[in-house]
Amino acid sequence: MIVIYIILLLVSLLFYIQYEGAFSFYLFCFAAAYPIVFGALMLRVKHKLRIYFESAEQSAPKGSSVPVNIIIDNDSRLPVPNCDIIVRYRTEHGGRADVFRIHTPIFPNNTQVLTVRLSYRHYGTLSVELAKIRIFDMLRVIRFRIRVKGDRSISRVTVFPDHIPIENRINDYSELGLESEAYSKSKKGDDPSEIFDVRCYNEGDKISRIHWKLSAKQDEMMVKDYSLPITNGVLITADFSQLPSGSDGLDKADALIDAAAAVSLHLSEHETAHTLLWCSDNPDGYRTGKADSFESYTMTVRELVNDGTKSYAGSPADVIAGLSTGSAKYAHIIFLTSGFTDEMKQKLEDSGYAYRYTVLDTEIGAGQSYSDGGFVYAPLSVNAVAESLEDIAI
Repeated sequence: MIVIYIILLLVSLLFYIQYEGAFSFYLFCFAAAYPIVFGALMLRVKHKLRIYFESAEQSAPKGSSVPVNIIIDNDSRLPVPNCDIIVRYRTEHGGRADVFRIHTPIFPNNTQVLTVRLSYRHYGTLSVELAKIRIFDMLRVIRFRIRVKGDRSISRVTVFPDHIPIENRINDYSELGLESEAYSKSKKGDDPSEIFDVRCYNEGDKISRIHWKLSAKQDEMMVKDYSLPITNGVLITADFSQLPSGSDGLDKADALIDAAAAVSLHLSEHETAHTLLWCSDNPDGYRTGKADSFESYTMTVRELVNDGTKSYAGSPADVIAGLSTGSAKYAHIIFLTSGFTDEMKQKLEDSGYAYRYTVLDTEIGAGQSYSDGGFVYAPLSVNAVAESLEDIAI
């Protein structure tokens, strides 16, 4: 369009030279002054214009169409005839970024909402970025670039696991004497290190539980109820180190996350404390998250999806071997992987980190399950995660 403007300017100049008069003069003045006048107007609009994403973080089920809203806030009295917005998005697995362009006018003294819909068929995070924003005059001769400051130029969409209902039996590990730092807020127990409640004495209460100091102040017998430790007996690990490349690896990663989320949600619904562990690129080489409610489950699984599906060389088997102190910290480790090896099995069993181990592997075929004392090995079907978990005693 700049070339066309130059041609129009030259034509108006020749017209002014050839034909004297007010009209030719005004036409030439208009053509010559156009970039100055409209440049000043567009510059004013530029300083009054804000373009950003409505939300920096969103969640969506796999395969769903996610609306991502772009807010255009024009606080000036001048319109923008043409605005080009280039949006770039990619998964945090890396790979090629996809780009699409939005063309829109911008109205004066107005806030507009542009909605683009994105979908992704695997778990993970889509990073959506306002890569370039430019505004133009009506002839597209004058242009200015709009810069978005801070994090408002990026929106992340986390593709979150669907709810896979399971009805597996949950074992009670409270009698194993595992260490616990958390106590039940709704049930009393026998741990004298924490007091659950203080109440009036009832016939049959133990003399050793009488709160003598408080009884003296209340002029009646007061009894201490001790707390019930919440045993964090289950460790769920997701091992992404053995995944193949390509779409097959992404499908298997989805199955590992589905299985981890299904078991974690089942435990959380029964208020059973547990821990999830996966390898990461932080200084420790791994991350953990504890869950015992729907809120803590959601937060931990979100972290797993955001972080764990990236490609890391380490395996949770190495982490567990390194953390081992020779005594069991968990009653049951559920190890989810894609390509379990004899070396991994040896590391888990030698660690003594748990009393029981259950390995679910996407690489083995149906009918190859086996049990060896406290060790269970079973297939994890990519297309039938719930069925693969049916016979697992948690």
